[in-house]
Parts: sequence; structure tokens; C-alpha cells
Amino acid sequence: MFLKECKKTVKSITYVIFVVILVLFAYTQMGTSFDPIEPPQKGLESYGVKQEDNQEIIIPNAVDSLYGEYIANSFTAYPIGFYKNVKLSDKEQGEMANILSELTGISLDELRVAPSRDEAEMTISEKSTVVNDNGEMTFIVPSIGEETGIPKTSIDPKLTYERFHELMKQADSLIGSGSQYSDMYVIQFGKVPMTYEDAMDDYNAIVETDQITGALARVFCDYLGIVLAIFPVFVAVFLGLKDRRATMQELMFTRQVSSFRLMFTRYFAMVAVMFLPVLLLALYATVRTADQYSGVDIDLFAFIKYSCGSLLPSIMVSTAVGVFLTVLTETMVAIAVQGLWWFIGLNMGLQHIDGGYGTDLIIRHNKIGNTGIYLDNFNTLVINRISYTLLAIALIVISVGIYELKRRGKLDVLGSLKKIFIHRKVESQA
Repeated sequence: MFLKECKKTVKSITYVIFVVILVLFAYTQMGTSFDPIEPPQKGLESYGVKQEDNQEIIIPNAVDSLYGEYIANSFTAYPIGFYKNVKLSDKEQGEMANILSELTGISLDELRVAPSRDEAEMTISEKSTVVNDNGEMTFIVPSIGEETGIPKTSIDPKLTYERFHELMKQADSLIGSGSQYSDMYVIQFGKVPMTYEDAMDDYNAIVETDQITGALARVFCDYLGIVLAIFPVFVAVFLGLKDRRATMQELMFTRQVSSFRLMFTRYFAMVAVMFLPVLLLALYATVRTADQYSGVDIDLFAFIKYSCGSLLPSIMVSTAVGVFLTVLTETMVAIAVQGLWWFIGLNMGLQHIDGGYGTDLIIRHNKIGNTGIYLDNFNTLVINRISYTLLAIALIVISVGIYELKRRGKLDVLGSLKKIFIHRKVESQA
């Protein structure tokens, strides 16, 4: 039965389109091979930036930024991945002043002595845009000091790092969440220029810890994860509606096979055949990398391991959403639901595209290297992927229950919706 379901999936036009899109996306984003990884050269003007969890750097930068935005009453936030300029009410500004007063040790009256709001707002709007060294999204600290006329703040010597984080949470809550002061993003205030020694350490981590392929596999999964978080839902929906289009639904309901076996066999067949081209691309990337770095000790299983750990849960969730909502409604609503989730997740993931994982549906790590960030956040990444895997299984278990109710004639969501629509239509005509 499993092989029969696999063949049915492979023969569908939707699956063929899925494979074509996956391969084309991989080719357009990565080409036929990765750029060679080489040690940094001495004497360069810049080696990029690094992120440090250093309170002596993070606290003053974050406080300066918060004070600048407070003066302008113009706060930058990305609540669901989209830019939002937040202006606080007078009451909320008063609460923000209390937070700043505790952060700096400056009285409320002194905090309110500042340049005109118009001048500050112009400065903050220019300086708090979202940019990145590689054109990727990140927050930058609004310029404070002589350049803007906004006075530099001090830090209360009694302020602890734990209390600083508590106050930043309060500030983020006032802004409406998704600001640069949330737990997830406040660490970005610790970005400092990399030295040659830092760049060399990063290179050594790629060669020794990642064994080249580990670093490349994270980027490989970053690109393919974008496709695999959305397109499997199309395969699941169109296959799920195939029996209904062929008027085979009643026949399927009378089969002797259990609903559990039928639903799980179909689900895992779809997941298996959609993961197959991913594995083939991973094998291709392994062969190309081994040829490119012949004579170097690389991890020959890295692309496979990262694909299983990072990409397989994405396929499982996207497919499970398609199965669940198609069984429930017998419509294509799953495509809209998953599409919206994917779009929001993609935009939210841009805020930490270099690594640093949270609850993201799409795991982003678009920079070769940053091994330290990956290792520091490894437990978070594992919890994320396990959680989405369990969510996928839960959706299929619920789908089994719904399918069983339909087989017994106790549930007809689509029929009920049609009756409601027809009833309202008749009432409006009357």
C-alpha cells in the first residue's frame, strides 16, 4: 500500500512541478557549486562584524537607542515580520521614561530635557533603518551624541544584566513586541567589527569544527527550506482532492483498511517522495564539495544530516497542514493558510538570517560560517525541529479522527457550509 501511494504521488503533475521548482530554486540560488572557502587575508579594511553577548557593549548601545527613539516617540518594530513605526501615548511615554530612568539613574525631569522632537524624529528615522553587511535585515543603533544633538546617556552603576533584560522586556511590551529590545534581538546591540584574528577563528571553526561541509550544509538548508515550507502543501491538497474530483470518495469510505493506516500511509508516502529529491540534491552537493576540496578532511554526511534535521520537519509540517485542512474542508483552503504562515515566517526569519533560531518555521542561516552562533543555539534549534515534527504528527492524528467520522457519515463540513450558504441566499432573496 505504501509503494502504491508513493507511485500515485510521483505520477501527479503537482509533484512533478514541485520537483522542478525545487531543482530550479537550488540552481538559481547556489549554482552547481559553492564559492571556495579560503583563509582571510591580512591588511583588509573590514572583516565584517561579529555578535558578542557582552553586557559592557550591549547595555550602553541598547540604552542609547531606546533613549533616542523615546525622544522622537518613534519606535521601530517588526511584530509579524513587517516594519511598523510605533508612536506611544502620553501615558506609555511616561512608563517608558520610568524605564529609562532606572536604566540610566537619571531623574525623569532630566530625561525630558532634550532637543526638539522634530529634530530627533528626523534623526531616528534616518538612522534606525534595517540593513545588514550583506544586504540582509538587521537592526542598527540610532546615532546618539554630538552628530545628532541628542545627549549621550549614562548607565546606572547599580544596574545588573538581569535587571537590564527585564527592563528591555517591559520596553518591548510597551512598543507592542517585535522591537529590537526583545530577548531575541537585544543581543544585536553587541555587534562589533571583526579583527583579522576573529576572521581567522571563524575560518578555523569552518575547517575544523564544521569540516567544511557543515558550514555549507547550513546554507544549503537555508535556501531549500524556503521552498519546502510551502510547496508540499500543494502536493498534499491536490492529491487529497483527487478522489473527490474522480467521485471516488464514497468508495474510499467503504474500504476495509483502517482510517489510521490509510491516512498515515498516504501521509508518509507523500513525505518520503518529496524528501527524495532533497536527498539527491544533498548527495550531489556532497560529491561536488568532495571534488572541490579533494585532499581535505570533510564530513561526507553533513548535507544528509542537516537535511534530515532541518528540512524534513518543514516538509512534514507543510504536508500535514495540507492533509488536515483538506480532509476537514475538502477545499483548497490549506494553501491559503500555509501560504500566509509561510509568508509571515519568511519575513520574521529575515531578522536573524545569519543564525540564531527561535520558533521559526523556516530555519535561516544564510552565511557560511557563524559556527559559534549555530553551536550556541543548537538546543533551541533541536527543540524547534522536534516541536514542528510533533505538530505534524498531531495534525495527522486529528485527520484520522476526522476521516473516521466522515466514513461513518457523522461529519460533513463542506455539506454544512453549502447548506448555510444556500439558506442565507434564500433568505436574502426573500
